[in-house]
Amino acid sequence: MTDSLTVRVGVGWNPFDGEGLAGPRLWPAIELLEELGADSLWLADTASLGGLAPLPALAAIAARTEKLKLGTGVLVLPPRNPVLLAREMATVDVLSGGRLLPAGGLGIDLPTELEAMGVARDERTSRLEESVRIIKALWPGEPVTLHGRHWSLTDVRLTPRPVRRKLELWLGGRAPAALRRIGRIADGWLASFVGPDEFGPMVDVIRAAAAEAGRSIDEDHYGTTLFAAPTEADLPAGAAARLARRPELAREDHIAFGTGELRALLERFLAAGASKFVVVPVAPDPLAWLRELHAEVIAPIEAAGVAIPRAA
Repeated sequence: MTDSLTVRVGVGWNPFDGEGLAGPRLWPAIELLEELGADSLWLADTASLGGLAPLPALAAIAARTEKLKLGTGVLVLPPRNPVLLAREMATVDVLSGGRLLPAGGLGIDLPTELEAMGVARDERTSRLEESVRIIKALWPGEPVTLHGRHWSLTDVRLTPRPVRRKLELWLGGRAPAALRRIGRIADGWLASFVGPDEFGPMVDVIRAAAAEAGRSIDEDHYGTTLFAAPTEADLPAGAAARLARRPELAREDHIAFGTGELRALLERFLAAGASKFVVVPVAPDPLAWLRELHAEVIAPIEAAGVAIPRAA
């Protein structure tokens, strides 16, 4: 049969802006997103690359908004204590009335980031998996006793617990092992630096791993992060190196110049099975660019939705 999936396009703040959200554009940008009825705002998480820390920033934004959902894209899990992190995320969810969209991952695989995070490379994956297990066990609010490789809990009960009893945790990643891990333990996939031709086969890997683990992931829980600038000249000088982390990935597969290119790129991902997007607008005047993107691309794409064939 054919089911209709809800398409949602969130906004990720420009990570190449030295001021980031801490500058004078913070509240005008938040007010504009709320005014436009934007689905969500997503903040990246790094140790050495600058920008606001996602969770405290999202808590502040929650107090100034009523509808805007609040995403972490993605929160670096291995260096953090999962009990404290579960409480911090639950707190943001409670303060926002259930608007938190948490996504986590290993973090950016750059030497400066790995060094600053202070986690041995051979422990990153085990810490991430154990963190996910602990966080998801704590969120329902029942006592948790668990003894793992890195952390142990005895009758620990989380308060406050999230507004939604089953707060979902998505993961990032694109390596085969990461995709299989998403299928085994996550509630969704937020890709980055993945092209539309790769997306569908990668989702198939996740589905197969989920089925092997005796579970499933909702069909509308697959998404990706994309970048959009009015013209190539609008990309800051430092952006090219950071956006070239996968030299083999064609520019037009994850970066769009102009609204026409972005619409075409989103449609290619929709055809590959994606229905959730984080678009990072990069422009000298981000507010004007946001208005243009919303009017010409985001609102029409969301209104159209997408129908995908699925087995009956």
